[in-house]
Amino acid sequence: MKTDEFRIRFTVFNNIFAVFKGLYGRPSPCHDIIIYGFPLIQLNNIVLEEKILQNSSEKQAKLLGPAKRAHKKPDTGVEINNKSAYYVIRDCAMITQKYLALHIWNCYPDPFESLKGKLTADEVTDFLKRCEKNKAALHLKHVIVGDIRAKFDTTVTTSKTFDYSMEEEDIYSYYSDTEETDNDDIVETEMTEEQMFMKFFDVDPNKL
Repeated sequence: MKTDEFRIRFTVFNNIFAVFKGLYGRPSPCHDIIIYGFPLIQLNNIVLEEKILQNSSEKQAKLLGPAKRAHKKPDTGVEINNKSAYYVIRDCAMITQKYLALHIWNCYPDPFESLKGKLTADEVTDFLKRCEKNKAALHLKHVIVGDIRAKFDTTVTTSKTFDYSMEEEDIYSYYSDTEETDNDDIVETEMTEEQMFMKFFDVDPNKL
C-alpha cells in the first residue's frame, strides 16, 4: 500500500473512533487492536489475477468464489456417495483456483486492450514479487510476457554518451551531413518485465 493511501485510511479509522469516544465517553473496545494492528491489515487485496477475471465476460470467470468454497468443503450442496469423488471435487477446485486466471487470459480476444488502464502499479509489483515463489503466478507471467513479446516491440534503444569535458583540437570533425551513426554507438536492450507490464497495460503509476 502506498504511504499516502495508508495515512489517509489510518486517519479515517482514527476519526471514526474519536467520534465513538465522544458519543460514549470511551473508545470502542477494539480501538487499540485496530489502530496498532493497522499496518498488518491489507485493505486492497485485489491481485492482478482477479483483475483478469473481473474484466472478462466469460461465464467461467466467476468460478473463483465457488472453487474456493468447493475446495474448503467439497460436499457443499451435493451428496457424495463415493469417497474418491470428494477428493476429485476438492482437487479440481484447487486447480481451478490456481489456473483459472490463465484460462480466462487466453479467452480474451485482446487482453491488453481489455485490461488497458485497469491495473495499478502496486498490483504489477505484487504480481511480479509473488512470481518468485508462486508457481501458478510464474506460469501466468511467462504466458503474459510471451504474448507481449509476440505482439509488441520490447526493445529499448539508447546511444552511448559522449564525453564533453575535454575538447579535441578539431571539435567539429564529427559534424557532417554525410556522417552515419556508428552502430557501435547504439545499445539495444530489452525492457524489464515490470516496464513491459507498465507500458503495454498502460498503467498509471499514480493510480491507487
